[in-house]
Amino acid sequence: MGWDLSGLSERGRQLWQRYKYVLLVVLAGVVLLLIPGGEAGGQNTDSLPRSDSHFDLEQVERKLERALSQISGAGEVTVVLTLKEGSRQILARDTQVSESEQRAETVVVSTGSGTQGTVPLQSIYPKYQGALVVCTGGGDARVKLELLEAVRALTGLSAEKISVCKRQ
Repeated sequence: MGWDLSGLSERGRQLWQRYKYVLLVVLAGVVLLLIPGGEAGGQNTDSLPRSDSHFDLEQVERKLERALSQISGAGEVTVVLTLKEGSRQILARDTQVSESEQRAETVVVSTGSGTQGTVPLQSIYPKYQGALVVCTGGGDARVKLELLEAVRALTGLSAEKISVCKRQ
């Protein structure tokens, strides 16, 4: 069996020149599929709550405290948030209508291993009612303004619903 390998390498170069972009896209797709992500790739516990996780007001307050304490001159920060409405989920429902009655049942799916879960259509996060920020640098007008703007940006509250006070 005598194969002409020089012709094979020339053919390979021609195919590469012709299809190199297609092959690179396919290779990039394979690499992206191999990168772990989501829940399988480890969890970042410092992130804000995702749509499929439970809202924790204390966790949000602690994260806000850590962020605000990084503002120059703020010092030690304590944050208290109040809620107008709590978080909730709107679940998928299967509605059946007959002549005599209308029935609605929550859609349940099997998640494997004999467990079941509901199908959320939408997660509605709570609406904030007010915020109190107590910090060492709360007496400085510049620091107070920066803290006010930061809380406003992160919570969506208007300035009159945010109080920034100096710590004793």
